[in-house]
Amino acid sequence: MESFSEPLKVAFYTFGCKVNLFETDQLKKSLGNVRIVSVDEDADIFVINSCAVTATAESQARNMIRRLEKRGKVILTGCYARKIKGEICFENTEIVPDIAEVAEILGSNLRYDAFFTRSRPFIKIQSGCNQFCAYCIIPYLRGPLKSVPLGEIKGLLQKIAEEGFKEVVLTGIHIGKYGKDLNDGSTLADVVRTAYEIVGRVRMGSLESPEIDELLHDYAKNGMILPHWHIPLQSGCDKTLFDMRRPYKTDDFKRSVDKIISDYNELPAFGTDVITGFPGETDENFARTVKFIESLPFAYGHVFPFSARSGTPAELMEKENPVPKQIKKERAKILRDIFQAKKELFQKSLDGTTDDVIIEEEISENLFSSTSSKYQTVNVSGSFRPRELVRVVLSFEKGRLCGRKCP
Repeated sequence: MESFSEPLKVAFYTFGCKVNLFETDQLKKSLGNVRIVSVDEDADIFVINSCAVTATAESQARNMIRRLEKRGKVILTGCYARKIKGEICFENTEIVPDIAEVAEILGSNLRYDAFFTRSRPFIKIQSGCNQFCAYCIIPYLRGPLKSVPLGEIKGLLQKIAEEGFKEVVLTGIHIGKYGKDLNDGSTLADVVRTAYEIVGRVRMGSLESPEIDELLHDYAKNGMILPHWHIPLQSGCDKTLFDMRRPYKTDDFKRSVDKIISDYNELPAFGTDVITGFPGETDENFARTVKFIESLPFAYGHVFPFSARSGTPAELMEKENPVPKQIKKERAKILRDIFQAKKELFQKSLDGTTDDVIIEEEISENLFSSTSSKYQTVNVSGSFRPRELVRVVLSFEKGRLCGRKCP
């Protein structure tokens, strides 16, 4: 990377998950003696934090690189950078897989801190994954489990509370395994308790069903975990789950959901992820998935047509027993329609209830978007400040949730 006069103008663009969003904010906070500008402004360096979970994510990163290379130097970091490290792919782009290396190139050291620009901060509590599901490339790119020590997390949580935030989202690559690589016995439940005691509202990122232990259930019963759980399913067919190398069966998954429901006085919001068109998925397998999803009270779901990742076991499975692209597309539409109907049904069930919402941003004069305890977007009329916690009466109007501040 060539030298520039100080201060550098640096712009950022982030693709992918909440971990990437946190790491970009972490990098911004760590940089000294630079001027951070919008990606739409002139910049000396454009940093792209990339994703490689699907072929679409990789394509988006490549398109952004080509667009920004015309305007200045580009540093590509994140998962896609890890995947293509050592390759010469672009003319004016430096591939730097680790954000700590990016910080060093820009003259700083990476710190466990972040610029929190959202009303509900995400904090990364761990990285890496040892699960190696057949379809997933992330363990190869992110490496083994690496948990942030509880003391460091506590320090960041205290800062979040001091800055007036009322909710925190705990995120990572595999948060249910938090602490397995530490020698102090720390677990995800310890992070949850610490976050609840310091900040208040605690929301967890994606959590595998076998990793929901009794302490987490106890904390849910005691109001220490918001009534929103994102639990990836991936398939509602046991054979497909086995082929995917997932660590549970559908009966196990259902028991986990039922037990969480019993932890709350009202139905919590459940979200999930599903892959359709996995190699070898027959019509019968897919029908089982449809039936299973329809049987559970999901509030929303993310559907991904299977995308083969090079170097994974599923890449070979795809070559041997592929599902045609058109069938993948048709199955994805069926599942998305099911989840859309479930989302509307869940939102209608909230009509007339009260909830505490976090004000996010003003979307028009005296109208603000907010996020409810059950992870629903609620439009609230009135005059508020971002980060404010407001109790509202919910109403379902014209296909969306609205809120009116309680007297």
